Amino acid sequence: MKNYNMANKGRGFEEEVKMANKQYERKGVALVQKISTPWTVIRRGKQIVSAFPEGKSTLDFRGTVKPRIPVSFDCKETTDERGLPLANIADHQIDYMKDALEVEEVTFILCYMKHFDRRYFISGETVIYYWDRWKENKGKIGHNFIPIGEMKEIKSRNGIILDYLEGLKEG
Repeated sequence: MKNYNMANKGRGFEEEVKMANKQYERKGVALVQKISTPWTVIRRGKQIVSAFPEGKSTLDFRGTVKPRIPVSFDCKETTDERGLPLANIADHQIDYMKDALEVEEVTFILCYMKHFDRRYFISGETVIYYWDRWKENKGKIGHNFIPIGEMKEIKSRNGIILDYLEGLKEG
């Protein structure tokens, strides 16, 4: 039986990101879109009897930020007060992030920390650093999350509901 609460986990946060993307587009700052995972649907007549992803996807969002900066990112949500659990990130997402960084695409994760009701930007380099450390330590406690101190808080500003592109700036 499908757990519909899990299926919609993070949906509100993702809707904020989609709204920010529309605001960026209207301002001529960026064109970023949600990437849908292709699904195979098995039917018996008109009835859908099964559906499953055709393959592993990349990250949730891809696009371009002025001037010609390719970006890719994923949205994650956690109740963990320490940071983002690395178990929330799939192996294929890390593989994609590593490949993206190789071709100089800017890649990152946006994280919603439910406990604090705050949103954060985590650079791809930081994600990879903590992921590799976690794998080297075989998932030992203390190495299994990206600490909140490694994240940049993102807020509403400049007429953007969630100005996550501010995270791209060094500082």
